[in-house]
Amino acid sequence: MASRSDLIRLQLRRGLSFILSKDALVMLICIALASLFWYIVALGDEYEQDFHVKLSLRNVPENVVVTTDLPSEVTVTLKDKGSRLLSYKYGGGLPTLNIDFRNYSQGSGHVTLHSSDLSKLLLPKLLPSTRISAFKPEAVDYYYNYGLHTRLPIRLRANLQPEKFYSVGGVRLTPDSVTVYATQEVLDTMTAVYTDRLEISGISERTVRRVGFVPVKGAKFEPANVLVRVDIDQITEKTVKVPVRWVNFPASMVLRTFPSSVDVTFQVGMSLYKQITSEDFVIVVNYDDVLQSAGGKLHLKLKSIPAGVTHVRISPEDIDYLIENVED
Repeated sequence: MASRSDLIRLQLRRGLSFILSKDALVMLICIALASLFWYIVALGDEYEQDFHVKLSLRNVPENVVVTTDLPSEVTVTLKDKGSRLLSYKYGGGLPTLNIDFRNYSQGSGHVTLHSSDLSKLLLPKLLPSTRISAFKPEAVDYYYNYGLHTRLPIRLRANLQPEKFYSVGGVRLTPDSVTVYATQEVLDTMTAVYTDRLEISGISERTVRRVGFVPVKGAKFEPANVLVRVDIDQITEKTVKVPVRWVNFPASMVLRTFPSSVDVTFQVGMSLYKQITSEDFVIVVNYDDVLQSAGGKLHLKLKSIPAGVTHVRISPEDIDYLIENVED
């Protein structure tokens, strides 16, 4: 009994014999000729096909600043016989359209080129039989001015999420302002330049990112981006003694609290650990607080908390007190 491998070899030999047979060779030649004939006929029919055309702005004077560039390319739909469309596709593509600044500058600071303008530039570069069906987009534009500019501060838009037991110690922007080139109308509407949104999570060490700006139509920013440095602090806990003060009491009364000072415990970054002292916290008891107190105790609240401090706790929060009359 023949093995499975013997059967496979037998089938392969039969298939090879058929391919090399006279009848099979004739059939393959007929299929190839039919396909070639169909292809030649198809090339004689008209088709529409999209092509990418590059744009280039030329002859810009040295005293002109282009604040919003032309798009780098547009899409054009051409209609012609298949053979001619293939010549565009495999013959190096369509030529670049060079936009001469001098032909369109009117001193307005804004130039719009419609599909009719682009067609006038492209048609002379095409075969006589080729027609232009459409441009996408139908119009392109660019903005420019003659050096009018101002300096504006940078505003960072960010969501910075440190790892647990870490905090953001500081954020530094380099540079902290940018030069904005635009028309006076655009400059009058701007008070700052805003960055793209920066999202960073799980930060446990100093992090540096280069961030671009939210584009403004008709405005150019120099530089085009900003370097953002995020400094990270490790969080620690600290406790200080803060005295209880009292205000707005009648001149004949003195407040005695027990205890006279309380512990204030808080979380702070290591960079601020030594800087934050008891003097940065204020606990004040107002005479109205005494009048509204119940149960013979005062409930303490912080009136002042320094920046960079979180998770503040007072111990004890409720204290005993005594009001003494002062003799004249």
